[in-house]
Amino acid sequence: MTQESPKIFSVSEILQTARALLEAKFSYALVEGEISEFTKAVSGHMYFKLKDERGSLPCAFFKGSNIGLTFKPEIGMKVIAGGSLTLYERDGKFQLNVRALEPKGVGALQVAFEQLKKKLLEEGLFSDERKKPVPEHPHKIALITSPIGAAIQDFMKILETRVGIDEVELFPVKVQGAESPSEIISAVDEVSKRGEHDVLVLTRGGGSLEDLASFNDEGVVRALADCSIPTICAVGHEVDFTLCDFVADRREPTPTAAAAHIAPGIDETGDRLDQLQHRLKEALENLLDGKKRDLKELFTILRDRRPDLLLDQARQDLDYRTEELKDALQNLLEEKQQQVQRMGDFLSRTTPLQVIKPFQEKLKGLQAQLQAYHPHGPLKRGYAIVTNSRNGKILRSSNEVKKGDHVTVQLQKGKFESEVVSTIDKNE
Repeated sequence: MTQESPKIFSVSEILQTARALLEAKFSYALVEGEISEFTKAVSGHMYFKLKDERGSLPCAFFKGSNIGLTFKPEIGMKVIAGGSLTLYERDGKFQLNVRALEPKGVGALQVAFEQLKKKLLEEGLFSDERKKPVPEHPHKIALITSPIGAAIQDFMKILETRVGIDEVELFPVKVQGAESPSEIISAVDEVSKRGEHDVLVLTRGGGSLEDLASFNDEGVVRALADCSIPTICAVGHEVDFTLCDFVADRREPTPTAAAAHIAPGIDETGDRLDQLQHRLKEALENLLDGKKRDLKELFTILRDRRPDLLLDQARQDLDYRTEELKDALQNLLEEKQQQVQRMGDFLSRTTPLQVIKPFQEKLKGLQAQLQAYHPHGPLKRGYAIVTNSRNGKILRSSNEVKKGDHVTVQLQKGKFESEVVSTIDKNE
């Protein structure tokens, strides 16, 4: 009986048999480990090792499987990889062909959020220096949101109570789903290109990290950062933050808050008008008090000095100061009336007439006070105004008339005409 010779295998046969056994035993396995020696080829394939405290396992993550990956694998990251164990015959070593990869302990979306946040922060997109001031009284608003969501209803309901808003133009977009980022980017780019609006508002209601994924999309964030007009992001509830919140010129926690803070309300405008009216009254009172003191000082000088020597000078000073006071008060009154008129025009578009009427009546009262200081007031105190009857010119010197001329004397009540009998030179 002859002994059979042992079967001799080729290298390829051994490797193929081992590969078949591995793939049959581990057709799909989940492996937990820490990424090391990570590289990404120009083809898009990823190669790395999963290691623990005792060993390491080579892994291949081909482009067809990793194309939908939402985060970037990094050395030191702990992950769970799912795939089939096989043998790479050329090098005679086994490896895990990865078909799915998830961060251990946190979701892929959260990891992607943190990675992109760090990247944009390092680029300076979140810095206050690059943000534009949002206008206090915008007239034309670009609203980017879903036309059927609760956000637009909440926003418009609150906006009805604000004043000064002339137009809200809606740019309807999907706020979640695969098509959402591209629609939002197109809307932001259109608003930025047109440059017709005072402010852009990007808003939607709250949701999970998956629901808000469009507002963490890198393309959306960069479009908002590059927008030519001021931007407001109002996404979600108080506890929700997106990358658009960080890059926008102003962040509001809810659509309702965005509408409430975008323009002043009727009550706030009324308070502002009260403040302006109070400041106008104080300014007029201070001016009148100052002019009263000036007149009092002038009268004291006239009383203490010799009237026969200084009467003409005092009369001239009185005329000058009276005209100066009249012009100053008239100019101030016209200026303040114009300010009140401008505020009234602004309020008339959005505020009931009865809000403005009380302040108009108060202004009339101030005008009446000003009239009390008319330049003819000195007539009540015994002075008279003398004019040449021929040309109506006010006489300030006896040299301006001669014997036989007729003059008109204006008193507090009535006037009379006289004939010059003689003149006395003021130097006599």
